[in-house]
Amino acid sequence: MRRQRLRKKEAKRVAEEIRGNFGIEIKGEIDRVEVNGRTVLLVDGEPLIFEHEGRYYFTLYGIMKFRPENGMVVVDEGAVKFIMNGADVMRPGIVQADESLRKGDFCYVVVERKLTPLAVGIALVDGTEMIGESGKAVKNLHHLNDRVWRFFLKS
Repeated sequence: MRRQRLRKKEAKRVAEEIRGNFGIEIKGEIDRVEVNGRTVLLVDGEPLIFEHEGRYYFTLYGIMKFRPENGMVVVDEGAVKFIMNGADVMRPGIVQADESLRKGDFCYVVVERKLTPLAVGIALVDGTEMIGESGKAVKNLHHLNDRVWRFFLKS
């Protein structure tokens, strides 16, 4: 794993994007690492952020640490095994969704009752349209037990 410290200007840009999107202040030294083709940003050594198509999102670790108020999608327990195998989130498995979500927004997926974070992704439809009979609702970008998650468990 090769670490590269972000320059102050780039680190400030990342922190501003995270604050603007999630209302959460990120402070500390930020390093960039490549993990199985994915760019992950370590904040003071913690894998909090990842980059996807030029935008920055929280990793599952970041979701667990900060618990953002917006962007939560709740699924039933029957959807867990599929999501943990990398499947996109389907409408029939969703029991609740943040109605302020818009198509293209970052969101995170939790399992009902325990609200344990399972995945992070991109909304494929508005939050008001996520519960339904058929179709995909969330593109799964990073989930429990994927290569990035396992890599940082071993570190």
